[in-house]
Amino acid sequence: MSPHPSENRRILVVDDNEDIHDDFRRILVPREDTSDLDELEAALLGGASTATPRPPTFELTSARQGSEALAMVQKALADGSPYALAFIDVRMPPGWDGVETLVRIWQEDPRLHAVICSAYSDYSWEAMSARFGRTDRLLVLKKPFDPVEVRQMACALVEKWNQLARPSAPTSLALLPLSEDVVLLPLLGQVDPERLRQVREALVMGLSSRRVRFAILDVTGVPGLGPELAEGLLGVARAVSLAGAELVLTGVPPELGRALALLGSDLGGVRTHPTLHSGVAFAMEKPR
Repeated sequence: MSPHPSENRRILVVDDNEDIHDDFRRILVPREDTSDLDELEAALLGGASTATPRPPTFELTSARQGSEALAMVQKALADGSPYALAFIDVRMPPGWDGVETLVRIWQEDPRLHAVICSAYSDYSWEAMSARFGRTDRLLVLKKPFDPVEVRQMACALVEKWNQLARPSAPTSLALLPLSEDVVLLPLLGQVDPERLRQVREALVMGLSSRRVRFAILDVTGVPGLGPELAEGLLGVARAVSLAGAELVLTGVPPELGRALALLGSDLGGVRTHPTLHSGVAFAMEKPR
């Protein structure tokens, strides 16, 4: 489905390596000159030319240092055209590293979603969590990255930014693919048993058309999520299990985590993580 003309497709790439900027452009900004190739193929093989569905297109801007990225974010806000997403490398000598860059950017634009691009020797998940706390706006992409993962993260987080910008955002339920077998459902706004029933139905319907191993339900954006909803969340987990996948619950507050743990053996079929990026890391790294 093509994006609505008014949707924000702006992505900021922050990296000191020009080759990385070229990689992101190849992945996220598909070439426009494929129609001639389609017509040539039709002439050689016979039959009518059939247009190949094109992947979503994004508007990319490049920054080589954290300070330059911060200035770009400030200007974008002043112009009324904020970025929806930033891919930020961890190591960018001689200036700020990626974590410091994102801390400063979020002070200016807390709505921005971000992907930190990190090698195994860089910040640990624990260090990331300690620095940023509970947030549903951050994912971590490990290097060397897969183009499919980059494209899926861009699609999911840009769509999530646009969902939040719409008036209906608190009640929307959209299943966002992060990879071929991992999907994300960000839950926003107030939650009650009826809302959980809607979540269960949305997940089951979405999983029926995909071969998914993990369905991530992120509750970071849910205010006042208490232990009284533990049984309802387990019901969601059972429904996901019957659909052939495993539920990963992220952004879980301590009191809800304790309530789920007290249910003992019934906890089978749902994994809990305190942050979205730790849950995504688990799902993406789990061997098939």
